[in-house]
This record gives sequence, C-alpha cells and structure tokens, in this order.
Amino acid sequence: MGKVRSFVAVELPDELRGSLSRILDELRPCGADVKWVRPEAVHLTLKFLGEIQPEQVEEIRLAVQEVAGRHGPFKMEARGLGCFPRLEQPRVVWLGLEGEKWKLEALQREVETALMQLGFPKEERPFRPHLTLGRVRSPKARLALVQKIKNLEGIQGGELVVGSVVLFKSELLPSGARYTKLWEERLSLPGTQNTL
Repeated sequence: MGKVRSFVAVELPDELRGSLSRILDELRPCGADVKWVRPEAVHLTLKFLGEIQPEQVEEIRLAVQEVAGRHGPFKMEARGLGCFPRLEQPRVVWLGLEGEKWKLEALQREVETALMQLGFPKEERPFRPHLTLGRVRSPKARLALVQKIKNLEGIQGGELVVGSVVLFKSELLPSGARYTKLWEERLSLPGTQNTL
C-alpha cells in the first residue's frame, strides 16, 4: 500500500447530516457556481495531514489517543451560515459551530501539538470551527448566493456531541472525495463519560 491522504476530524451524527441536507437544498437553487459538499462527506476537521506512510497510522493513533484521554465529551451547536474569507467575497460557504468552543479549541490545539512532535507542520491559519458546505468556483450569481446566506444567516443545524476523534483516509475520485475511517479514539477523561 502506498501513501495515504489523511486528516484527523470529528465525525458528524446522522441527524446533523440530515439537517445539512436540508440546508443545502435551501442554498442550491440560488444558481451560484459552487461545488457543494455531499452531506455524508461533511466533517469537522481538526488537522489535515496530507500524504502519510501506512506505517505512520499507528503512531498518529497513539499520539491522538494520549490527547483524547485528557478530554471528556462535550456539546456544540451547528448554527449560522457564513463565508471565508468574508461574506462579500465568498470562497468557502460554511455552517458555524457554537457552544463549548473553548473545549473544541483546546482539543484541536493539543492534537496539533501532538502531531507536530511527530514531524507534521503546524497549520499557520488560526483554527476557526466550522462545517464546510461548499467551495465557490466562480463569481457567477455571487450576489444571489450572498443574499441567500444573509436570509438563512441564523439557521439551526442541530447538536453535535464531540465524543471521539477519527483518522480518515481521503481518496479523490471522479464522483468526489471518499472518506474511510482508519481508527477512532474516544474522548475518555476519567469521570466524564456519562455527563452528556
């Protein structure tokens, strides 16, 4: 087996994917030139690793397992649409995350640090928790897209319980990216398992 394109992320529950499907159904008709992400492919990325060797999968798991043991499960709410870099110049359309952001940011920061110690470069951009819904390909119908996002600005996506961290393999296929779970590590801080 050759190199594996991979990333560390939080998997979304089916109920939230159903909400994403409904939100995408609201956004698509605006006619903008956007490559919308299939709901089953949406996830909360903590760290993109790029190409890794198959033998690195286990050492990454052990590093993340240690981090996961210092965190307990927590809740987030998927709510509110926005764009990167900004609404007036959309390149990425996203659904925001609210709630115990500081817990998510601490988890991401510790995953980043643990993987830097294995030689993975630090992400230079600040971590901004979000779920990517689409990538804008051209300015076609941009104003209609911006207006639709403004109209749906406070839309509710649903609850996300962050209870584990997953390493996904990413395969780029003509039909779109396919993600395969390589391992999953539960957030297992003693005394926190039944608090949600």
